[in-house]
Amino acid sequence: MRVAIDARKIADFGIGTYIRGLLRGLAEIDDDSEYVILGPASLRDVIPAAFEHVVVDAPHYSMTELFRVGRAANATRADVLHAPHYVVPFTSIPVVVTIHDLIHLRVRHANPLAPLYARTMLRRAVRKSACVLTVTAAVRHDITARLHGDESKIRVTPNGVDARFVPDGPRAQRRKPYFLFVGNDKPHKNVERLVEAFGRSRAASSSELLLAGSGFERFRSRAGAVGVGFVSDDELAALYRGAVALVIPSLDEGFGLPALEAMACGTAVITSTAPALVEVTADAALHVEPADIDAIASSIDTLASHDRLRQELAARGLERARSFTWRRCAELTIEAYRAAASVAR
Repeated sequence: MRVAIDARKIADFGIGTYIRGLLRGLAEIDDDSEYVILGPASLRDVIPAAFEHVVVDAPHYSMTELFRVGRAANATRADVLHAPHYVVPFTSIPVVVTIHDLIHLRVRHANPLAPLYARTMLRRAVRKSACVLTVTAAVRHDITARLHGDESKIRVTPNGVDARFVPDGPRAQRRKPYFLFVGNDKPHKNVERLVEAFGRSRAASSSELLLAGSGFERFRSRAGAVGVGFVSDDELAALYRGAVALVIPSLDEGFGLPALEAMACGTAVITSTAPALVEVTADAALHVEPADIDAIASSIDTLASHDRLRQELAARGLERARSFTWRRCAELTIEAYRAAASVAR
């Protein structure tokens, strides 16, 4: 079986992590499949050496990419094309598409055309693909309900966790104990309520809230909140290990990879009751209503003052994280490739 994979977004944060992890997982599996990676020339250094690389680039979210990536995929003579984002190119090859979430359909956009584009492309992806992959059962249900997808062709292939996220290793050192948020300041991340909740908590008098990622300049004057900007994966692992707990009170998520990474590092986790976050963390986290600022503050205080509970959550998280590997993601994805290829025969 010959599989072409559109890896142009490999340097992105969310989807890029997925693509990099999937490629590593595929490289670990010894089967007769051949993989052709589509992407810019700079990609050669970051894809597994055994995989073929076809140079192709096109502006994201454009009509150009639909034609250019489609032509490149057809030229590879692949049996299957994997589009790891919801944009499916014009191609004669059976397509496997990954839809990570439907958040684009629920949030406000500065560009009024963005929701229309997302809705059109998502519906087209569900309609045109031979198989739809997604990362949680919660998103699978969402795709079926909102996009009227054929449930029989939607498969759950959960994300994995990178091998560097383990309990043993350096811990970030700060002047005070700290709680940690990892992500960005998009509305669905609910950072405004998190910062407000931390300010209301008793823990704020003796600890701080670190915000790792981008877009937190507006919180610079808020007591206790400290933006640390972008960090490397190794620095991030150290931040997880040193934290009292990770807090991600998102209004909506497709998976919530920081929660899994924190669990793999042996760190207690607080998440919202968003279905995907509850699915990923199960009984290894405290779950709070994301709109309830006092409840978020209370959960912070609970873990700040209850060492035993924090240790119990950390132990459960470690155990749960072991079942999320990129190899397992790759195995499930290969099954989808084979199913898609068989449709064309």
